[in-house]
Amino acid sequence: MEKVVATWKSLALPDSLSFLIKSGMLLLLSGFILYYLLGATYPPLHDTLHDFRHSLAIVPCH
Repeated sequence: MEKVVATWKSLALPDSLSFLIKSGMLLLLSGFILYYLLGATYPPLHDTLHDFRHSLAIVPCH
């Protein structure tokens, strides 16, 4: 058991690198969600976000 814990601790990332990786993954996931929501062609979702798309003036939908 001690060998497993020692091996696990040797593979651990420094806190600053871990924070950067987690932050990057959060931003990437947020980007995918926004891309999906703003580019959706599924009618109920498109109609719900239609006015929001036009207010951004960067996402064409017609």
